[in-house]
Amino acid sequence: MRAAASAPGQALVRHSVPVTTFTALSRARGGADAVELLRRGQLSKRMLMVRALRHAARGRPEGSTVEAAYRGLVELSRRDRGAWRGVMLHPYLDEGLNRAVTALERGEPVDLGWLERLAWDPGREPWRRVRAVCDGRVLELRLTDSGPFREIHDHALAEPLTAGQAQDWTEALCAAWTVLVRRHPWHAEAIAAGLTTLVPLLPDSEGKAVSSAARRAFGAVAASLPDDPALLALTLVHEFLHVQLGGLLDLLPLHGPRTDARYHAPWRPDPRPAGALLQGTYAHLGVTDFWRTEFAAGMGGERARREYDTWRGHTDTAAGTLLGSGELLPAGERFVRGVRDAVRRRPVVTGALRGRADLAADLRRLGLGAGDTVLVHSALHTVGPVSGGAGTVVDALLDVLGHGGTLVAYTQTPDNSHPPQGPLTRGYSVPEERWKEEQARVPAFDPDTTPSFGVGVLSEAVRTRPGSLRSAHPQSSFAALGAQAEYVTSHHALDCHLGEESPLARLERLGAQVLLLGVGFGACTAFHLAEYRIPGRSRRTYSCAVAAPLPEGRRWYEYTDVLLDSSPFPELGAEYETTGAVRSGRIGRADCRLFDLGQAVTYAVGWLAQRPAEE
Repeated sequence: MRAAASAPGQALVRHSVPVTTFTALSRARGGADAVELLRRGQLSKRMLMVRALRHAARGRPEGSTVEAAYRGLVELSRRDRGAWRGVMLHPYLDEGLNRAVTALERGEPVDLGWLERLAWDPGREPWRRVRAVCDGRVLELRLTDSGPFREIHDHALAEPLTAGQAQDWTEALCAAWTVLVRRHPWHAEAIAAGLTTLVPLLPDSEGKAVSSAARRAFGAVAASLPDDPALLALTLVHEFLHVQLGGLLDLLPLHGPRTDARYHAPWRPDPRPAGALLQGTYAHLGVTDFWRTEFAAGMGGERARREYDTWRGHTDTAAGTLLGSGELLPAGERFVRGVRDAVRRRPVVTGALRGRADLAADLRRLGLGAGDTVLVHSALHTVGPVSGGAGTVVDALLDVLGHGGTLVAYTQTPDNSHPPQGPLTRGYSVPEERWKEEQARVPAFDPDTTPSFGVGVLSEAVRTRPGSLRSAHPQSSFAALGAQAEYVTSHHALDCHLGEESPLARLERLGAQVLLLGVGFGACTAFHLAEYRIPGRSRRTYSCAVAAPLPEGRRWYEYTDVLLDSSPFPELGAEYETTGAVRSGRIGRADCRLFDLGQAVTYAVGWLAQRPAEE
C-alpha cells in the first residue's frame, strides 16, 4: 500500500508488515509493536483522505471550510506532534472523511461542521475519560457518549451518561482491566496500545449485552454494560481483534473483491461473505483464547470449559471453510493458517479442577517441606486447570513452606532497556528510526508497580501478593514472601544482575532450593550465578530507566556487568540431572524438578568453565 508519511506535505512512503509481526497478528499475539505498526498505517491512510477531501472540495462552497481545516492540521503537526496524532487517530475521523469525500465526488451537498473539531485541544474534549491502572499497566479511554458517526456500530446508542452511569462504567472498566492484566497480559498489552474510545450502547430488546467494532473506526469499540467484569474483558478482547484485523486489511489485502458467495458461520444462522467470515473467525480466536485461559486459571468453572470447547470448535471449522473458499489471497491463506494453527495449539481441556490441598500434597511428595526457602520458575499452564489459578498455587506453596519458609520468584523487567539492546533483553529488535521515540516511552522502574516481563503469571502472583517484597534492580529483580523475604531482597546492587550482590547469592547462603515447575533448565536463573564465578567472562554495557527526583522523574542509568548467556543451560541441566542430585515428579500435570541451588551452582561453575562463552 502506498501511504502518506506522518505529516502533511511530506513524500509518500511504503508501509510493510514484517513476517514476524504478520505471524504474531495471525495468532492474536501481535502486542504493542503490531498495534503501533497499524496505527502508523492509519495515520498515512487518514492523511491521504484529508488530501482527497481538499481536492474534492476545490471550487465548491465547502472549499473554504476544508482548506481552513487542512491548514489547521498542518499548523498543529508543526506545533504539537502528539496533539496532531491524537486528532488524526480519532476513531470516527475515518468515517467522517469517507462520507464527505463520497458526497463531494457525487456533487451532493455536505455538512462539514464537524471538521471544526479537528482543531480541538485534546485536553478540552467534551467526553469523560477513564483511567484504569493495574500492576503499573495503564488503560486510558474516552467514553464517547455524544458526537457524530457513532451510529456506524449498528446498535442503539446510550443517551449521554449521567455522573452515576459514568461512575458505573469507570468501575466496570477498572475491574475488567484487572482481569486482562492479571490473566490475559498479551491482550492487555495490545488493548492499552491501541484502544482509545468506548461508545456506550443500550442492551438489545431482550436485555442482552451487545457490542460492536466498526471497519472505519480504528481505536474504538462499542458495548453495553455487562454485570460481570470478566465478560467486559472478553468483549474488549473480541472487539479489539476486529479493530486490529481492520487495520491490517488497510495495509495488506487478505481476500479478493466481494462476491455473491456466502459461507456458513458456526456462530450465527445466516451465511456470511468471505470478508465477514474472516472477521468473525479472527475475533473468535480471541474468544477461544480467553476462555481457555480463564479455565486454566480456575475462573469460570465448567462454564469456561464449555465456552472454550465450543469456540475452539467453531473457530477451527470456520478457518477450514475460509481456506477452502478460494477467495483468500496468498497472504490471506497464510493468515488463516496461522489462526487455525493457533487454535489447534490450544488443546482441548480435560480433567477436574485442582485445588489448594491437591497441589500442596504434590509439592510435599516432590520433597518440598516446612521451613524451606525455594526459588520457583514456572509455566502455570502445564499444571492443568487450577481452581483459583496462580493465587491458589501460591497458597499451596506457602502452606507447604509454613511460617518459617520463604517463597521467591524471578520478576525480571528486560523490556526496560535502550532500544538497540532489545535483541539481548527483550528478544526482538526495534528499527533504528524508532529508538529515540521508544526510549522516551520507557517508564522508570518502580519495585512496587512495574510488572515483570516474560516470566509467567506465577511470578506476577508472588509479586502482587500483599506482604511481598521486591529487590530494586531495574532489570533483574526478585520478589519474595515469607520469613527471609527481607534478607533476600533488601540489597540488590544496580550494577549486578545475578551475581554476588544479587538475591541469588543470598539464596545460596540460605541453602535455598530451586523448583522448576513445568519448565526446563533453560529457565534456571541460578546458573547465571556461576557465570560470575568464572574468571575472564565477557562484560557489556547495559542501560535502563530508573527513578530520579522530580521534575524529571526518571533518568537513564548505564552500567557494565557480565554478558549473560543462558543458551547452554538446557545441556548443562541435563548433565547435572545425571548426577542424581535432582528430584523429579509432577505437580498437577506439570513435570517438575527440585534441587539444591548451591550445589547446582557449584556444578555449573566447573561445567561452564570448560566451554567457551558466547561473545
